[in-house]
Amino acid sequence: MNRLTTLALSSALIVAMSGCERPKAAGMEKPPEGPVPITTTEVKTGNFPAILQATGQTQAYNTVQVYARVNGYLQKRAYTEGSFVTKGETLFTIDPSDLKNSLESAKAAYDLASANYTNAKAVLNRIKPLANANAASQQDLDTATANERNSAAALSAAKASLEQAKLNLSYTAIKAPMSGFVDKSKVDVGTYVASGANGLLTTMYQTDPMYINFTFSENEKLTRQNAIAAGRLIAPKDGKYEIELTLSDGTTLARKGSINFIAPFVDSTTGNITYRAQIDNSDHKLLPGQFVQVKVKGMEWKNALYVPQKTLLTGEKGKFVYALEANNTVSPKPVVSGEWVGENILIESGLSAGDKIAADSLPKLKPGAEVIPSSKK
Repeated sequence: MNRLTTLALSSALIVAMSGCERPKAAGMEKPPEGPVPITTTEVKTGNFPAILQATGQTQAYNTVQVYARVNGYLQKRAYTEGSFVTKGETLFTIDPSDLKNSLESAKAAYDLASANYTNAKAVLNRIKPLANANAASQQDLDTATANERNSAAALSAAKASLEQAKLNLSYTAIKAPMSGFVDKSKVDVGTYVASGANGLLTTMYQTDPMYINFTFSENEKLTRQNAIAAGRLIAPKDGKYEIELTLSDGTTLARKGSINFIAPFVDSTTGNITYRAQIDNSDHKLLPGQFVQVKVKGMEWKNALYVPQKTLLTGEKGKFVYALEANNTVSPKPVVSGEWVGENILIESGLSAGDKIAADSLPKLKPGAEVIPSSKK
């Protein structure tokens, strides 16, 4: 191929390439010139359920540590570890041999004190008429009176010791203080246990009803308080809420309950306020310590402004919608959005009922763009 042919081919290739335009990536097209056809929708008001959502953790209604109240060797564990027991069931038995002997000794001491008191009382009853007849000295009367009082006090002390000995013997049968689930034993059978702080045997959990602890931020609490004060948010009259829990496997449990505690302070490390709900757990599906997703239902937004979710956009300065102006142009209108309700989202501020906003063609719009509006049916 000669030089002239090569130059001719190169020139033809350049001309061909210059006539081809590189396709633009999706979304890079220029905005269409002229007015943009759009569908508009009105900002409306309505009543919607208010749902509070948080992460929570279950807590036993009562947690009781079971201690030995007397010293002795652990003779028997009478329950199945981890099982449910009813109040009054025997959990453990401590060897009662020593305490039986103590009881017999206390009975004997009581009988002796009772006999001494009976005798002292009889002596006093004999001395009194003799002293009145000057047949016995005042010293004899004083001595008989003192003996009667001393023996009465000794009898009272012996009676108290006897009752304590009976109690101590009864404490060898350690019974469930409530109905609930019992943890594993902390002490093996045959071990010598001491009463008091060192005598922890196990722990019991009452799980019906059940507590759910969860938190909301200070801002969330203030928002709800202000909405209730303004009449925009209505709380249930009876204070009863429906607590919906989602477990770790996605299972949903709907329970009736009430919020019976709100912490009187803000946690300085998290900025959150702790709430506690009390719910029914008669089926024992919930266990203490579970993490759950909490939905608190029962309140209602009254005459709340709302728009379709798809109309809400996010810009550098936050959330906004494109509002239709009187001259058939659109302008971005900043809004403060609230909860999502189905396909709609609540608007806390920035719009008024009846305002018209763009419902479609949103990627084609820009501030001041001319539009051809048509109302959404």
